[in-house]
Amino acid sequence: MLRRTALRSLALAPWATQISTPAQAAESVLHGWSVHPNDYPVNQAMQQFADALAQITGRKLSAQVHPSGELAPQGEVLTRLTNGQIDFAEIGVLGYGDKVPALQLLGVPFLFKESAEMFKLLDGRLGQLMADELKKVGVILLGWYDGGTRNFYHRSKALSTANDFKGERLRIGNTPSQIAMVSALGGKPVSLAFKDVLGALEFGQIDGAENNLPAYESVGHYKIAPHYTFTRHVVSPEVLIMSQQAWQRFSASEQEQVLKAGQTSAKLMRQLWAQRVADTQTRLAKQGVQFHLYGDHGSILRRMKPIYDPLWHSTDPVTREALGLILSQQGAG
Repeated sequence: MLRRTALRSLALAPWATQISTPAQAAESVLHGWSVHPNDYPVNQAMQQFADALAQITGRKLSAQVHPSGELAPQGEVLTRLTNGQIDFAEIGVLGYGDKVPALQLLGVPFLFKESAEMFKLLDGRLGQLMADELKKVGVILLGWYDGGTRNFYHRSKALSTANDFKGERLRIGNTPSQIAMVSALGGKPVSLAFKDVLGALEFGQIDGAENNLPAYESVGHYKIAPHYTFTRHVVSPEVLIMSQQAWQRFSASEQEQVLKAGQTSAKLMRQLWAQRVADTQTRLAKQGVQFHLYGDHGSILRRMKPIYDPLWHSTDPVTREALGLILSQQGAG
């Protein structure tokens, strides 16, 4: 009798209704996926976004960023995001290329001269085109992150003009556009596992390779190939996206704030990434790396014509419109 009375009193206590079951507690947390560690610019910017979500909802919802791919293998992220098992994520644009063909355009070589030019378009009409296409497959685009600028590096010389590529054995990713790019420049594309690149450089099996500056440093390629040319042959974005299921948990007014929070997060990420690249360049210069500028962009675009032509004839009208927007910007520049 005493036990029943005590339990009844607890049930009537003012704070009793605030106690959540484990299932309820789980439902109040939005889970974000990242492949990077917590000290990486992507995760730092995502954490700002996660904190903003809690503020927007008056802490009715909170958000957690899970680092290093711990929520799911990278290959399963898109499926889990679409079915609502993951609430938000930061991924490369090519991951959705099979569902949104226009996104593949953003990985085509030499479309952009620099990140600022790319983001000017992505923060405007081009970005809205992509956002509309992503929404059709159940994903809300929240912000454009910086995917880095890929550049070529060489064992013994700069690659400052199109003619400098002639006959050079250059390791690139095993994708048709990358292979076509090096071939169009007169080089010899070499498809090689990334883990084998350092050894291939050491033993002279390849003359050079390409990657963004932080990766070039982290794997030690700068020790063997100290000539780094800012070719900017791939200037690519990544996306902060949210599942449709998570998006619908916000009211219309909250959704507007979530979009603003995503854009704020994206701007922070770009700043953090730019600082990381600048710091890396400073360290590498002290290690003897020679940096070179590429100044032959017009010639490059003419050589890329065989790669661009099929895009003009794409059966996807969004791809054609997006390419037109990008190339008109090039003309304006």
